[in-house]
Amino acid sequence: MKKWTSSPGFKVALIAIPIFIGALDLTVVSAVLPHVLIDLQIPFQSGMDNAAWIVTGYLLAYSVSMTFMGRLSDIYGRRKVYLAALVIFGLGSYLAAVAHTWPTRLALRAYYLVASGRPDINFLSLYILIAARMIQAFGAGTMVPVGMAMIGDLYPAGHRARPLGVIAAVDTAGWVVGHLYGGIIVRFWSWQTIFWLNIPIVLVAWIVIRFLLQEGKPAGDQGRMDWGGAILIAISLSILNIALGLGGETSSTASLEELQGLPSSVVPALGLAFLFLLLFIWRQSRAKDPLIELSLFKKQNYLPASLANFLIGVALFIAIANVPLFINSLIASNAEQGAWESGWMLSGLTVPMALAAVPGGWIAEKRGYRTPSLLGLIMAVAGFILMTNWTQDVTYLTMGIHLAFTGIGLGLTMAPIAAAVINASPEEHRGTSSALVIIFRLVGMTVGVSGITTVGLRRMQILSKQLMPPDASMADIGRVGIEVAERVITDNFWIAAVIAALALLPVMFLRWGMKGE
Repeated sequence: MKKWTSSPGFKVALIAIPIFIGALDLTVVSAVLPHVLIDLQIPFQSGMDNAAWIVTGYLLAYSVSMTFMGRLSDIYGRRKVYLAALVIFGLGSYLAAVAHTWPTRLALRAYYLVASGRPDINFLSLYILIAARMIQAFGAGTMVPVGMAMIGDLYPAGHRARPLGVIAAVDTAGWVVGHLYGGIIVRFWSWQTIFWLNIPIVLVAWIVIRFLLQEGKPAGDQGRMDWGGAILIAISLSILNIALGLGGETSSTASLEELQGLPSSVVPALGLAFLFLLLFIWRQSRAKDPLIELSLFKKQNYLPASLANFLIGVALFIAIANVPLFINSLIASNAEQGAWESGWMLSGLTVPMALAAVPGGWIAEKRGYRTPSLLGLIMAVAGFILMTNWTQDVTYLTMGIHLAFTGIGLGLTMAPIAAAVINASPEEHRGTSSALVIIFRLVGMTVGVSGITTVGLRRMQILSKQLMPPDASMADIGRVGIEVAERVITDNFWIAAVIAALALLPVMFLRWGMKGE
């Protein structure tokens, strides 16, 4: 037993399972939001904007924790930080499962101590659920970069691509099949079951990792944690998420002129996010122990791989957002059918993507970073172009083939790009670099889904106003609705193809070799 429990493959499996569960919870709630609102007796129209933060808040905390917890593992050790992340994730899962019970009663008592009147108990339960989800996400977001850094500690530079491909595949598979997983759970059990199932998994993982995974010693001068930098980048990412959410606000009564631009609040919010980013960069350039060593971006492969990762994240989430939109708008007869079939069709994209991450690492070890990355991006561009031909008459078989082709392409890029960043990093900054691999992709995904939602909603309203006859009949409304949906989704897939093609440019600057940097 000691022989196989000490093997690197077993340790990779130990690290990967909690990462999968944490990533799963990134999107799992998207399928059960209506059930949450019904159970909490919150009206859809007044509650959906607040309920959306169950997803958005998780994404935000997931991103924020990644920015500095990798650095924390460089200082205090991987296993300690990873075990702490498991505890935080487990605590958040428990609080999410019981949010509507004693935490709501406790919050109600606290409210009465500081304010008068009676708050809406249902909304209070919703806010506690959002807070619990953010606690969950802080732990889940920590596990990814620290887990990748642990892989970097286990394997030498020339052999990291394949195990990193496994972690990338597991992480990606988790947050993308979350929608389907959530739909299956609520079909047979309550939505709280999603969070209860996390707890025994976390408990077993904590015990096994605590006793079977040795702690590696942090390398070099450990330094100190730059908490000021952590606060600045957290504020920047928070405002960015809020700004992108504001961009999706539209009014059904808005005129064509009003729809041509963004809401007035978006540009100042984006400017403020950029200002805090500049302050963060300024602090990092002067800090004795910076959160992110800016000199890392001067190393060959570091900057182009990070930029490519960002663009891949944008293109990927455009596809993830538009496949359900296409099915629900043009194929499914009701919302339940749309949710069920969207989950299965997205698996046609993500399962091949996860599987392709492993051979992508193998090719990178044999031929260098550039070969699998270029091949994958060319396949992804071709796949997105094929998807621009989807109409209401397209079959699920055709959609599945196009999605699988695109997924394989995107999957081939994951391991070589991750390895290009991590192998370029000195050992004492490997945790930080591992975090940056995910952060750039995650920020790209956030920009992709929020940006394409903003663009898509406005384009739908503009086309509807332009194409709808003055005295439209029910037949006209149905015909125009189908035409608008097809055109907007086609445009979105073209945008994804262009962004994936742009990622070819930084990939061309990747060095061929895998050994030294």
